[in-house]
Amino acid sequence: MRYDVAVIGGGPSGAVAAAILAKAGLSTVLVERNFDNVKPCGGAIPLGLIEEFAIPAELIEKKLSRMKARSPKGRVIDMKMPNGYVGMVRREKFDRYLRVEAERAGAVVVEGLVKSISHSGEGFVINTLNNKVPPLRASRIIGADGANSKTADELHFPPNELKVIAMQQRFKYTPSIQKFTDIVEIWFDGEVSPDFYGWIFPKADHLAIGTGTEDHKHNIKALQKRFVEKIGITDEPYLDEAAKIPMKPRKSFTQEKAILVGDAAGLVTPANGEGIFFAMRSGKLGALAMIEHHKHGTPLKNYEKEFRKLYAPIFFGLEVLQAVYYRNDRLRESFVAICADDDVQRITFDSYLYKKMIPASWPVQMKIFSKNIYHLIKGS
Repeated sequence: MRYDVAVIGGGPSGAVAAAILAKAGLSTVLVERNFDNVKPCGGAIPLGLIEEFAIPAELIEKKLSRMKARSPKGRVIDMKMPNGYVGMVRREKFDRYLRVEAERAGAVVVEGLVKSISHSGEGFVINTLNNKVPPLRASRIIGADGANSKTADELHFPPNELKVIAMQQRFKYTPSIQKFTDIVEIWFDGEVSPDFYGWIFPKADHLAIGTGTEDHKHNIKALQKRFVEKIGITDEPYLDEAAKIPMKPRKSFTQEKAILVGDAAGLVTPANGEGIFFAMRSGKLGALAMIEHHKHGTPLKNYEKEFRKLYAPIFFGLEVLQAVYYRNDRLRESFVAICADDDVQRITFDSYLYKKMIPASWPVQMKIFSKNIYHLIKGS
């Protein structure tokens, strides 16, 4: 069968795109490699995303408005989010829900690992491994198949320039772990991650503990082991997860007849590694651009222009923050010290909830600027 659009990858970006396309009347097939896939992901989503996509309450396992930032020397800063919360989701449930929504909207959802994508006439032919799915024909393609995107490789998109390898372990709640049930902890510590951070995220029935580092630079298993030791957990995890995460948008993620969304496009922010929000937003923006392209012939590059206009300042700002403060433990110590400032917390969390830059008064800007200069000098 021939489809208007084939979406490769059934995570948040692909499932959202497929649902929007199908609702608009475009014949859509969603190809997911493994319906039982469990992605190593903290699963934190901001309130703005929950509201925009009407995420059901039963998928939000925790609503957290407090977090702790821990420095290399063990300094702990308590941070509060008075105007909202972070929702914690479990990716296997969350992704499954989004795929079901796409199917309800009219998309055909199939399971199969894409083996090849070739140009054919005015569109493409998609083949899956061992022909698990009969060859699919589509006029247009959306690649939503993660950091190691087969779509991007087959269609010769520019490469993902920077990848972090992340590892996460899940621990059942026990008396020694109960103290972590209601708060997020972020560890800025070179022993935990020399160039990223470690996280402790509570879920309904387990604790997710993970860390990340630039691919091929350090031993991720050794870092994760050290992290768990420093936390003081002696329980055995019941699940180990690992995956690559792209930390920089590709130089281009649109072509004449194909686009990339989510991790496939490299849309994970530096410094904090947030991916679900940008996956779902890019899936939505990409689908809307695809609908306009189908109906009116508008170029697909409009999607990339719109995404960069909305979010390039956020990516740039977080890239600078990571480059400046994640270089060594002295600077990480300074970064955590800055987090103690109430104005820094307010601006950070209010901006995070809806991904909009929140303006500050001139005196507040000058205070934060001065603190940054002081701590940079102190940490250098």
